[in-house]
Amino acid sequence: MKVGLMAMMMAGLLASGLAGAAEKTPQQEKMTMCNQHAKSQDLKGDARKTFMSECLKKDSKLSQMSPQQMKMKSCNGEAGDKKLAGDARKTFMSQSHAVNYQFTVDLNDLPQRQPVKKTLGEVEVLLIREGDNVRAYQAKCPHAGAPLEQGAICGDRLVCPWHKAAFNLASGKMCEPLALADLKQYPLRIEEGRVLVNPKAMSPAAPIGSGAAAPVYVVLGGGAAGSAALWRLRHEGFKGRVILVEREADAPYDRTALTKFVPSGKMDISKVPQLLKADVMDHVERLQARVSRLDAQQQRLIFEDGETLAFDKLLIASGASPVRPDLPGSDLDGVHLLRSKAQTDELLQAVDASHKIVIIGNSFIGTELASALRNRDIDVTVIARQALPFAKQFGDQIGRYFYQLHEQNGVKWVQGEIEALQGDQQVSGVQLKGGRLLDATVVLFATGVKPATDFIHDLPLAEDGSLQADEQLRVADNIWVAGDIATYPSAQGPLRIEHYRVAHQQGQTAAWNMLGQTVAFDRVPFFWTTQYATRYEYLGHATEWDDFQLIGSLEDKKFMAFYGQQGKLAAICSCGMYTLTAELVERMQQPMTLAEAVALGQEQIR
Repeated sequence: MKVGLMAMMMAGLLASGLAGAAEKTPQQEKMTMCNQHAKSQDLKGDARKTFMSECLKKDSKLSQMSPQQMKMKSCNGEAGDKKLAGDARKTFMSQSHAVNYQFTVDLNDLPQRQPVKKTLGEVEVLLIREGDNVRAYQAKCPHAGAPLEQGAICGDRLVCPWHKAAFNLASGKMCEPLALADLKQYPLRIEEGRVLVNPKAMSPAAPIGSGAAAPVYVVLGGGAAGSAALWRLRHEGFKGRVILVEREADAPYDRTALTKFVPSGKMDISKVPQLLKADVMDHVERLQARVSRLDAQQQRLIFEDGETLAFDKLLIASGASPVRPDLPGSDLDGVHLLRSKAQTDELLQAVDASHKIVIIGNSFIGTELASALRNRDIDVTVIARQALPFAKQFGDQIGRYFYQLHEQNGVKWVQGEIEALQGDQQVSGVQLKGGRLLDATVVLFATGVKPATDFIHDLPLAEDGSLQADEQLRVADNIWVAGDIATYPSAQGPLRIEHYRVAHQQGQTAAWNMLGQTVAFDRVPFFWTTQYATRYEYLGHATEWDDFQLIGSLEDKKFMAFYGQQGKLAAICSCGMYTLTAELVERMQQPMTLAEAVALGQEQIR
């Protein structure tokens, strides 16, 4: 009956001489208006026919509304469904009302709790369905652009496949770094089983705090931990002063690029990403200075120039400094350390001039640099006391794999201990114990780091120079610590972890506690290393193990190595299983048996 009514009215309009009319009849005006309504709602098929029939009825209220009014009515209804009020409602209405919703997918074609990427013109969105609710977020991780459709949904979180940033499913808010940003969310509605998305992202609802003169929170150090703390303080709405004390003018930036992308030639050093955007840094005071002493009792920092800075609360995130071994000739020209952009730039200029380098130490920094430089066909020799790289962390089998990987790519391995570096002012060679002399005009020490705590004299330091914190990362009243200088309690005993993501996580946890939220740091450690354009991952922390199981193929770069202790899973070394490791980094927050983890890996690796 409804379809018949519409057909009769359309026939009547055609019979009225529509093609040659100078002015539209009332019936024609109504038809045009109803068509505009249907178009504004992206209605098609039977849904469009039904709507047109109702709209064309003589007394229909719909036919008396303009398309803009129709859209406003729909947006108001959606804002009510979302229980939005105040500024949040205004923001939603202004953005949802501005752009037409676009049909994206049928609801029945969306799987439950599985991220799905869709493209709307030039905009990629990620759809996540839970029951009959669907949310739309940006499709790439805001940290490094990882494809989030390859991520894992764990509980109420979406975990990035690459660097394991985690976002709340309901809001898109960042829960775990590395991303120091929330996910952009797109307005979405469901009509007649069709998912419609507005490709204009919603503005963030939460304002960033700033403004008041007190209290004063100081973050000492602009690395990973300090940056995460700054982000969290402001995004939690802290209204007082936030002061970053940092000796490098261009910090905070992503130091991981200095051993991965910059030496390989894939990234110019001027393009190293900043860790924090202007929306945070515009609300942070910067003080470029070197601290000579912390006065914990008086709650102040004393700088090398004699100036002081009082604080109400302090986060010490000064990081670690590369070790220059106490060897004859270690201070010659041409002998380098690597931590900052300036040091990296100086090293690479020397390498470009000589086309050769000797790296002392087979640490992750040393091997990543070796890998990156081989990409530019630089002659690389690595000297180390150990026969195999990473054997202490991963065991002999995985260590041998990395040894052979570098050897196949042209790295020359030399096992031995350094006796001295030869040269007058400029280094010319590396002398090994036993008499062997290697020519070298460019040398890098990659022999580890030490906590940067030389300025701390009135707080107890551990034997390695780190600060012993409680589970909330507090070391004294109103003083917290995070990153490479932090030793914290764990089920395995006191731990100090020199991982980039752990530093981010600790900075965030410390910020929460500075704000009085009482949050314990208990996250599963995770790090990754890039060797010859392939990312290898490590989850957990195993200082020793009594069981080792390897599944998959080392040669195909798709494997998982499991480390067990008394039947429990202690750690995983993995490659090519990024979605599963995104799931496991969350699941390992609760104890897992080795058998359970291996079974999960075998199921996924086939």
